[in-house]
Amino acid sequence: MGFFFAMNSPIGIFDSGVGGLTILSSIVNEISDSVEYHYVADSLYAPYGSKSIETLLERSRRITEFLISKGSELVVIACNTATTQVISFLRAEFNIPFVGIEPAVKPAAQLSISKRIGVIATANTLKSGLFKQTLEAYASDCEIFTRIGEGLVEAIETGELASVELNELVRDHVAYFNSNEIDVLVLGCTHYSFVSLLFERYLDQRTSLVTPNEAVARRVQSILRTLDSSAGSVRSIHVYSTSEKLLSLKKLIAAEDLRVDQVLQVQI
Repeated sequence: MGFFFAMNSPIGIFDSGVGGLTILSSIVNEISDSVEYHYVADSLYAPYGSKSIETLLERSRRITEFLISKGSELVVIACNTATTQVISFLRAEFNIPFVGIEPAVKPAAQLSISKRIGVIATANTLKSGLFKQTLEAYASDCEIFTRIGEGLVEAIETGELASVELNELVRDHVAYFNSNEIDVLVLGCTHYSFVSLLFERYLDQRTSLVTPNEAVARRVQSILRTLDSSAGSVRSIHVYSTSEKLLSLKKLIAAEDLRVDQVLQVQI
């Protein structure tokens, strides 16, 4: 399937909520050109981790159509769950390129010395066929310790990153991995990057933390280099939420030091 790109092609990005803002931030930092970004936080339907594949596909289709209506000709699925469950369907249905997010198992396996790796993610991500294939392809010689990040997405969505509840949640999850003496922990949900410093605070000092953010940003940059497009004169970032709770969204935008042009509630 070939792709045709208009001049100055905007980039669309979506996630089940605010987690993908960490991906957006990485992409903006990686790409020096003035690009137009459209980000959808599907917070009304968060978390995706427990949703059926039918629901995930319906939400992803509607959001993709919305992003295309904004001119997006490249879509980043900034959600591990949506990537593992529906990206193949979207690629077959829409004649635009998609960049997905997968738990960073490959770099974790390369980094690990003890070959004991932890992965914290949503239930849907951990049980997906794509995750299992990734483990078989890149970490067959490693012992993998997985854990569902119960409560983390909901707590992060509030925007209260310094809350006692969130602190205790991270500490309890990390205790499991410390007890299994891992030396690399993969954050398998984009929401978790908001509290990477909390994870580092409680992890054993010998344990490294791995996310896919930088790799995704480089992938987007490489695709842009192949496009017949030119940069715009001004970078613009437009953020949309399906939830009316825009205050928490704005807090997390500030936490990522993103300078956005507008934050709007939309019905998708």
